[in-house]
Amino acid sequence: MVSTSQAALRTRLHNTIDRREAASIEAVRDWLRRPSFSDTGEGMAEAAVYTRDLLAQIAPDAQIVPTAGYPMVLGTVKSKQPDAPTLMVYGLYDVTPLVAEEWSIDDPMRAPIVDAADIGITAITGRVLVGRGANNHKGPVLSSILAVKAMLDVEGDVPVNLIYVIEGEEEIGSPSMAGFVAEHYTLLSTADGVWLPCMQQSSIGSMVLRRAYKGALFADLECKGGEWGGTLDAKHIWAGHSAWIASPAMQLIRGLATLFDDEQRATIDGLDEAREIYLAPDDPAIQKIVDQFRDNPHWQDNLLTNLNVRRLLGDKPLAEHLAHYMVGTTFNIQGLDSGYQGPTFYTNMPGSATAKVDVRFTPGISHEKIVELIQAHLYRRGYSGIEVKNWRGYDGAPELPDVEDTLLQAARVTAEKYNVPLRTWPIANNCCPASLLANLDRQIPFSIAGLGHGARPHAPDEYITVESINKLMHWTVDYLTDWAEIARATR
Repeated sequence: MVSTSQAALRTRLHNTIDRREAASIEAVRDWLRRPSFSDTGEGMAEAAVYTRDLLAQIAPDAQIVPTAGYPMVLGTVKSKQPDAPTLMVYGLYDVTPLVAEEWSIDDPMRAPIVDAADIGITAITGRVLVGRGANNHKGPVLSSILAVKAMLDVEGDVPVNLIYVIEGEEEIGSPSMAGFVAEHYTLLSTADGVWLPCMQQSSIGSMVLRRAYKGALFADLECKGGEWGGTLDAKHIWAGHSAWIASPAMQLIRGLATLFDDEQRATIDGLDEAREIYLAPDDPAIQKIVDQFRDNPHWQDNLLTNLNVRRLLGDKPLAEHLAHYMVGTTFNIQGLDSGYQGPTFYTNMPGSATAKVDVRFTPGISHEKIVELIQAHLYRRGYSGIEVKNWRGYDGAPELPDVEDTLLQAARVTAEKYNVPLRTWPIANNCCPASLLANLDRQIPFSIAGLGHGARPHAPDEYITVESINKLMHWTVDYLTDWAEIARATR
């Protein structure tokens, strides 16, 4: 039972969030203007310090934790309630590369606020904040920090203990996460759940929650000349020798083509047999979602418009891709590098070639096993010159039973307060290293949830609606409170 004084404090808290909206928006814009590109290292040292200082607004012990790569930022907020559950809040301060000439705005690093139509969005109207990291993930993580600060300022306490883990390597595969988890196991294993704050509403206002998350493998497939063919020293030679000498670049392309089919679905030998957990495409939970998309064709139209895409793969409707999106293994080529890239032509046969790839896969198999399967697959087909190198990744997280997934329960309660319709997917093509944090000495719930709308992560014109920062702040204070009550009741 909420007392009158508690209700008054909560009303004051939400009013405070509203009064601070303009300042909160500017705080997010300021962070977006600061480079933190983990692929090149630009701005990363300064970004770690800045992130630590942002977190220090709520966590007096906020610290930079060195790793073998870019540092983590770690901090805790202690509840005054002795029986408070503990929630780990995962976030990231690094962002993906920014190819400025592909954006619709001048100088994306200035984080402008523009009309949605200015960046080609027709599914929504109004003002949007555009910038790398707006949606993924500076905007959401800072919104949660500012919400907790408002909570402490107004109510003087938080309903849960919080452990903030903000990393600087998520966009390059989180290579230091496993070591960080091992080093801080004692603290992290006290958590009863893991939350990744997100502006999770679609353009029509509904929120999609996921019960499980895929794992990811990032790797280089490298083909160099050697005993198998090409030049022994992997140096390039005259192009005419391609009449009788194997080309590493052409071998790589042919080998790559055996790893996926015409619909870009992974065809790695032994993959299905190696999985211990498998959710079938005809599962009723999946078919229910497929039917919803068939009944609402405008959902597909919104997706195509938002991504600036004319048609989907194979000219099939979105509904026919959904089952594979959820439970299939996808293979993607991020980049290819080989030979001459100059302004004219240089008739050479490259001595080496490399493809950067990523594989997204369902729980029930390890990323190490997928490396083994890919290498065996290539060797079996005679591509002995192609090696899997520089690989990294993490495994997926299987779902918990509904009665144990307290974060999912809390999301439903909080969403109902805001009259937000929910759809729960068994799994999607999303990967997140926070799954490593949810499987320590026991499996705990892991959730991506939150009010607000944004899109185009990893793409030009990444955005969030201007009001999303405020919406996620309001969501945060209620979500933490609702989860605390549910977590206590299920102990």
